[in-house]
Amino acid sequence: MGVPGWAQVDLEYQPRSRNANGSWREGVKPKPVAGPSVELISVLADFQEPASSDHFPQSVKLKFFLEDPHAVYVTVRELDYQTYYWLDKVQPAEPWSPGFQNTFSWPSQPVLQQLTPKVDLYDLGVLVRLDAESPSSLERVAPALLFHQDAPSVVTGYFFTFKTGEDARLFATIRQESTGQEMDSQTFRRKRAGRPFTIHWEAKEADPGPYILTLSGFSLSTNQTLSQEIHFYHQPAVNP
Repeated sequence: MGVPGWAQVDLEYQPRSRNANGSWREGVKPKPVAGPSVELISVLADFQEPASSDHFPQSVKLKFFLEDPHAVYVTVRELDYQTYYWLDKVQPAEPWSPGFQNTFSWPSQPVLQQLTPKVDLYDLGVLVRLDAESPSSLERVAPALLFHQDAPSVVTGYFFTFKTGEDARLFATIRQESTGQEMDSQTFRRKRAGRPFTIHWEAKEADPGPYILTLSGFSLSTNQTLSQEIHFYHQPAVNP
């Protein structure tokens, strides 16, 4: 029996597909050129499913909530580049739709299990952009759950991961969109260029609804103003 087309040893970034899962592009891409002044890398729900440290899970799953219909653009990448793993151009087997049933899974054997140095599941970040595929100073995203078997029943917080093109001083606020109420604020006196950093928001007390994370600051070398605005929806109940 022949080897399925998606089970390729070749790690080069290329189209992959499996009928039950849809289609996507995945593999190792060349080292990217320097990104924008502030680059959003990943927005994940605060959840890590235990996994063996010896063996990468056989498949990876992501799940996200949509309040309304949107064009969806999924990217999976390393939070900190080691192997230059990249997955995108996802076309799901079932169309994305409002609710928390939006799930995509893919096998790890063709690429993730073969990477050197070894990659663990939560070395990966996920960015689910809505309505626009390219980076922008104003991003609309759907926070994703990343897991390999069972998703949690409740989302209690989020991890927003960024990096900057220059050493920078930054200030982050999260506010409720409907009321403008500030939910959290954090100050970063110095973030080094090209190094990922993560903003954690504990959302246990937050009501469901739309929120905005604003990241602002300036380059420590040039005084250039840096800013980015992230719009997202907090839906705590995964199976409402």
